Amino acid sequence: MKKTTIAMIALMLTTMTACEKAVMDDVEDSGSGQVTNALLQVRTRGGGGGSEATVSYPVQVYVFQGDECRAVQTIGDEGQTLNIALVEGAYTVYAVGGASATDYVLPTTSEATTTTAIALKEGHDLTDLMAASATATLVDGGTNTVTLGLTRKTMLIQDVTIKKIPTAATAVSVTIAPLWQSLAVGGTYSGTAGSQTIALTKQSDNRTWQSTATVFVLPPSSQPASVSVNITIGGTTKTYTYSTSDQLEAGYKINIEGTYTEAVGVNLTGTITGASWLGERTISFDFDENGSSASEGNTDPTPDPSPTGAGSFPAVGDTYQGCYVLAVTVEAGGESAELTLLSPNEKSYSGNTGMTVSTLETVAAAQGTDDISGWRPMTYSEALLLQAAHTDLGIDGSRKYLFDDNGTVRQMQMSNGSVSIPSSTAAYVRPVATVTISKE
Repeated sequence: MKKTTIAMIALMLTTMTACEKAVMDDVEDSGSGQVTNALLQVRTRGGGGGSEATVSYPVQVYVFQGDECRAVQTIGDEGQTLNIALVEGAYTVYAVGGASATDYVLPTTSEATTTTAIALKEGHDLTDLMAASATATLVDGGTNTVTLGLTRKTMLIQDVTIKKIPTAATAVSVTIAPLWQSLAVGGTYSGTAGSQTIALTKQSDNRTWQSTATVFVLPPSSQPASVSVNITIGGTTKTYTYSTSDQLEAGYKINIEGTYTEAVGVNLTGTITGASWLGERTISFDFDENGSSASEGNTDPTPDPSPTGAGSFPAVGDTYQGCYVLAVTVEAGGESAELTLLSPNEKSYSGNTGMTVSTLETVAAAQGTDDISGWRPMTYSEALLLQAAHTDLGIDGSRKYLFDDNGTVRQMQMSNGSVSIPSSTAAYVRPVATVTISKE
């Protein structure tokens, strides 16, 4: 194609400040008999105010004339200005910040439409995406400078903390849904069925699970969004899902705080604090057994071995108010049942040589749950029930559990049910309680 030199363009380039880098397209025949005779300059700045009004680089710039994409270029850092030679006419400029070719599949000039998704590559994490658009009219021999103020299109999950999780839990995660799945060239969202699951790590108190890793996510595709807490105990995962009372929106930093409780009812509140980004939103809630649902692939509860007429009561292997049902005895002609419950909490206890039943009782009572009273050490027969169920509960066979053997503290190994005198090595204390319930 025929190259053409434009004096005005050369003059403008020589008068740019020394600290500013520029990218210049060759001025050439457009391929349709028209010669590029005008210059479009593109700069970026952070949208909004405040110290965090920054631009997420690199910035992908798409220049459209009508529905056709005419140019695609990249601004690599804040010192760079694009200089794009075009045919005179009306244009719309779209910019997507934070989208690199390393993390995203970027549409080319021939592929791009305003609704084409900036698709995240498999195995890569979402980045701090931003977007902006502007219109520009170019005249023969003229220059139009467009400064794009980019705004954030993501939320930032910066802290997730779930408290009072049963100590028997082996995994805890939090899922937010439904989320938009991708950002389009034109700055709109696409795909409504996205979600983000954040795995939490058990903390030193064995009851708190937390993640402080920052995670960028696109905002919810519909409101209110849901926050689900997934707790795995004994190979079974239960999910507790709640709708947020505040809308989750792009530009906000999000903190999620949850507390497990045996109390009936759910209290879900939301507050907005701070001035970072557009704001900092904290979602706080309590959750319990009501409204929970088992996730796919869970093991079925152990069949009810109770006498005929116990079908309306929890079965052995079921969960009752957050506790594992070790035994069920139906009474009063089937109108009531006595349940032996195993606490979801336990404690590793060392230096057990010479431990007294009184000490064992004190340790056991501290590992009970709030809404059930009468927590006590296991008896020998209850320790046998635990040993029989230890695989379903996800308990390692090498563990030993302390129990009250008619006034003497003993320990039982889970793999084979053998009983021995406690030693200086660690053994576990996990209490039980007996409750009576009636048919409703």
